[in-house]
Parts: sequence; C-alpha cells; structure tokens
Amino acid sequence: MLGRISGSMGNLVFYQLNGKTVVRQKPGPRKKPSTERQLYQQKAFSIGQKFVTPLRHALNFTMNNKGTSFESGTTRTLSWVIKNAILPEEKIPVLWPERVKISKGWLVGLEEGIAVREGDSIRISWRPNAWQGSGRDEDRLFVIAYAPGSKRVHTLYEGNYRKAGTQLLELPWSEYEIGLVYIYAAFYSQEGFVREFSDSICLGKV
Repeated sequence: MLGRISGSMGNLVFYQLNGKTVVRQKPGPRKKPSTERQLYQQKAFSIGQKFVTPLRHALNFTMNNKGTSFESGTTRTLSWVIKNAILPEEKIPVLWPERVKISKGWLVGLEEGIAVREGDSIRISWRPNAWQGSGRDEDRLFVIAYAPGSKRVHTLYEGNYRKAGTQLLELPWSEYEIGLVYIYAAFYSQEGFVREFSDSICLGKV
C-alpha cells in the first residue's frame, strides 16, 4: 500500500529497511533533570538579572571605550553580582546589594564615604584624597541611587570634584522611599571618550 517511500509525516517517520517500508514514531526530546547546582545557578542568574536590568543605562556609562556595546556594562556587572554579591543561604541564592559594584578601575576610590538624609535629599561626604596614588583634584563623582523594590534609579553623571568632599543628591521622585535607597558611588576621570573609574563602594541604604 505504501510503496517505496521515505520521509516524515506528523510524528511518524518512514524509511526503507531491507527493501521494505518501515514506519516508526519520531523520538521525543530527551529530558534530563537539572542538578541541584544547575538549579541554584539558574535562580542566581534570574535574581541578579532582575536587580541589574533597571541599572543598564547607568552601567553603560561606566564602560571605558566609546565603541563598547550597550549590553556589555550590564553583562559585566551581572557577572560580578552572580560571583560576589549572591551568596547561598541554606542552599538558596540571596543577593546582598551592599556587595554590588557598579564600576571597577584603578583610580583611588572614596575614602570615609557616608550618605545621610537631609530632608528629601541625600548628602554624600568623603575625605578629599586628591594626589593620593592615582587620585586627582579634577576627578568627578559618579553616583547611582537605586531603590530595588520599586526599580527606581537616579544617576548623577557629573558630580562634584574629588576635592569638594561633599555632594548633595536630590531625588526626582514623588515618593522618596526613606530607608530603601542604596547609594553607589565612584570617582572617574575622562580624556576624550575614554573614562577611567575607581572601584565603586556602596554607602549603604538611606
């Protein structure tokens, strides 16, 4: 009835074997259950991605070269977060925002940095340390204020100079989420399109 045919139809496969037409079902996908380690890594990746994604525009600024792809700043930070800021607690991945770094580099960073509320604003202070190692008076402050719960992000791209020792950050939000905003700060220098950063620090939750 079938003659000499070969090929597939629906979930059936036809082929020739010893001069006869043989039919069989297509094999289904082989499903191998994920290991405990794989499940942990999948959860850690998902947690890290949700935390980092709202920061993608700010993280792109921390890349040094003009031609760097848009995603690379986010990808680099996500990799750091998964490796260093997500820790297992009873075999469950937990993210520690205080351990997150939004920039890395060879410039001298903030020393004795603190962030406190002043009404609806946040006052950031540090010890001026120009000419200590790679530090210079003209290094600029870079700040990310991030409320992970609401995904609100406010970025200060051109803050005061290192020598100023203080910066007032005004949040442009109608609800200021007191006690829920993490402050990440770093210094950077710029020549042309190339930026050099310090390692960022988290000044806590204010």
